[in-house]
Amino acid sequence: MTDLRRVLAADRRLVDARLRRELRFGSGVPARLAAAMRYAVLGPGKRIRPVLTLEAFRAAGGRDVESVLPFCVGIEFIHTFSLIHDDLPSMDNDDLRRGRPSLHREFDEATAILAADGLFAYAFELFARAPGPVEPKLDAIVAICRAVGPWGMTGGQFLDITSTSTLALTSTSVAEVHRKKTAEFIAAAVVAGAALGGAAPAARRKLHQAGLMLGLLFQMTDDLLDMEQASEAGRATMVSALGRARTASQAESQAGKSERMFDSLGTRYRVLAGFPRLVLRRRS
Repeated sequence: MTDLRRVLAADRRLVDARLRRELRFGSGVPARLAAAMRYAVLGPGKRIRPVLTLEAFRAAGGRDVESVLPFCVGIEFIHTFSLIHDDLPSMDNDDLRRGRPSLHREFDEATAILAADGLFAYAFELFARAPGPVEPKLDAIVAICRAVGPWGMTGGQFLDITSTSTLALTSTSVAEVHRKKTAEFIAAAVVAGAALGGAAPAARRKLHQAGLMLGLLFQMTDDLLDMEQASEAGRATMVSALGRARTASQAESQAGKSERMFDSLGTRYRVLAGFPRLVLRRRS
């Protein structure tokens, strides 16, 4: 576990350095907009999705990190875009994000919306300009688009904000929200890295399933960590559907399933196979 943490810390440093580089805008970007984009991206963050992309790329046999880093950065930009939108008054109306004022509180609502839009568009520019063969890039982009569109994150966010009035609060209905809103994008981060690294379609299908399990686990642990917060009252969470003890038991089971599926792909995937236990044991 110590070795794994060391690998992931090195990955985060690599990703963070590239994020800072890509957010050095010239005079063509309005200064306040650029500042808002940097504030949103460069705050405290685990970088789980770009690190998954990087490690899936390596596990699949990828060697030239310059071909995957633009995708790592773009995936983090899209994740940040989703967090900015989540926090808006018309969505979750959160004043804080990662221990700091949310973007619309630190700047203003219009700037937050435009910063999110800018990050989303910039991500796809980075994907398009990344070096490497076209076909793997297209496969990676399709996986990402599918995960953030109406079948994935967008649909999941819609279900989430309407869940108190339109969904019966069951573990099945909550899991559907979690799969769309969170798990599909985590799975896409894994699949995109694997596609860029040269993984065969059969391996990518397995990785998608393992990534979905990891994403559902991540959301369960989020629910367990957030259960004491007043802002979670009335929200459709796994804890509100099942209770704390059953959610913790399901999270343990989900971690085992994800770990075993990553392991089934061979020893090159041992770093990815270590992720579920790290997520299960996280404290923030």
